[in-house]
Amino acid sequence: MRRPRTRSILGVGLPVLVVMLFFGAWAFDTSAAADGSLRNVELDGREIGGRSEAEVQEVVADMAADLAGRAVEIDMGERTLESTAGDLGMTLDRGATVAAVLDEGRDGNALARPLAWVGSFASPLEVESAYAVRSDPLALVLASLEGDTARQPVEPTIVTSPDAVTVEPGHSGLALDPAVVQDELMKAARRGEDPITIEVEPDEELPQITDAEAQTVADRATTITAAPFTVTVAGKQATFEPAELRSWLGAQATADGFDIVFNGEAIAAAVTDRIGSMGEAEPKDATFSLDAAGAVQITPAVVGLACCGDDTASRVANALRAGEATVELEPVTREPELTTAEAEALGIKEPVGTTTEWNGQQQVKSFTTYHACCENRVHNIQTMADIVRGAVVLPGETFSINERGGQRTAEKGFVLAGAIANGVHVEEIGGGVSQFATTTFNAAFFAGLPFGEYQAHSEWFSRYPRGREATMGFPNPDLQFKNDTPYGIMVWTSYTETSITVTLYSTQYAYGEQIGQSEEPAGNCTRVTTTRRITYVDGHTAEDTVGARYRNGDATSC
Repeated sequence: MRRPRTRSILGVGLPVLVVMLFFGAWAFDTSAAADGSLRNVELDGREIGGRSEAEVQEVVADMAADLAGRAVEIDMGERTLESTAGDLGMTLDRGATVAAVLDEGRDGNALARPLAWVGSFASPLEVESAYAVRSDPLALVLASLEGDTARQPVEPTIVTSPDAVTVEPGHSGLALDPAVVQDELMKAARRGEDPITIEVEPDEELPQITDAEAQTVADRATTITAAPFTVTVAGKQATFEPAELRSWLGAQATADGFDIVFNGEAIAAAVTDRIGSMGEAEPKDATFSLDAAGAVQITPAVVGLACCGDDTASRVANALRAGEATVELEPVTREPELTTAEAEALGIKEPVGTTTEWNGQQQVKSFTTYHACCENRVHNIQTMADIVRGAVVLPGETFSINERGGQRTAEKGFVLAGAIANGVHVEEIGGGVSQFATTTFNAAFFAGLPFGEYQAHSEWFSRYPRGREATMGFPNPDLQFKNDTPYGIMVWTSYTETSITVTLYSTQYAYGEQIGQSEEPAGNCTRVTTTRRITYVDGHTAEDTVGARYRNGDATSC
């Protein structure tokens, strides 16, 4: 009776023991690889089982680097594009790939894991790399490789000739779809291809405008330019023949389709050139002068006329589109900077200043300096006087002799004459104009006007009021005075063979008087300070000073 009992225990215990040994072996093998990959795992066919996490990361990093430099060939049929996976934005997702390797054999149903472990002895556990393609770099590189000429459709164009308007046909463009290329790259990479080779058919992109639509526009353009076209401006006419009309034509796609366009600049230039001058084409400012009796006269301003207005091109184009044979345009007026009414309101009517004495002569609301006759310097003084005569200084503006006269050159009529440069007497073009500056300085001084830039001579000449004079150079020294009155000021000049006179015309607003002068040493020079009192028409007064510094004896500097 005991023998059968023993057999029963053994029959039950042996399978249990086998199962326990199986699970023990699985548990031991799995725990041995707790921090790494399980045995017999392959990544894209590469043995990577039984490795630590750090080793798996190293293998995946090498694979990512290899992928970035792997050649890619994109077969488009008629041409093949070549690049690299990295340039096309393709990458290996290292984090996801490492995680997939480490999870292989550990995920899924708990009871199925031991069976998968047993199966790994017969065949490896396969893991695929996780790939990604960034769409922006891919699209940019594809566009560069394909080239705009190949990618973009070409619209039909209008071609003009003297006889007709014809059409240059358009054609389709062929462009790869980045989304399709991305999918094919991923598939080829998973197959382990090196180089990665894919075949992709490009998509056809049609022109927006058909050749038939363009031909319709060309036929219409031919019709509206088949006969001469006449432009009339203030009685003057210009006729344009069909060949010239067609040279203005073009066509372009618009929101409403395809239509004729005109070259506005070409139309405006052609009309302006053919119509020509419209009488006084340039506007002229009102000017001031003196009549024979010495009274101020205003020469009225002139409004300029010009062909044609800013709407010239659009009006011509619209007339042509409407099939008209002619169009009439209005000339445009060009206003002067100083109109007659503005000139009359400036109050330039009389000499201003006061009466003083210089060189034994009464200076009555003007100032005169004197010189010997017929020297080269006199020619220069008179040339500058001619240039400045009639200058108008508006309220708030500053008058500058250098700005008015510019650099003294032979082309402007100036000649060689004596001057001072760095304390030395020299000959230079325009020498002597400082006497004109000194005369102007004194006219402004006694008219009570403030000065801008000015500089006295470094050497005093008896023909000038001591301490009350100015020298000239270019671009400096300059002589400037400011118009701080509410009226305009006209600078009027006159001369004789032995004198130069400057008179300022305006409405009397103030006058100046010299009320004191002092001198003090300044190194090798003497500093002269002249005090002026300015009296205004409302009775209030103000004082200011002007200065000069003269070299002593033979000194060349202070």
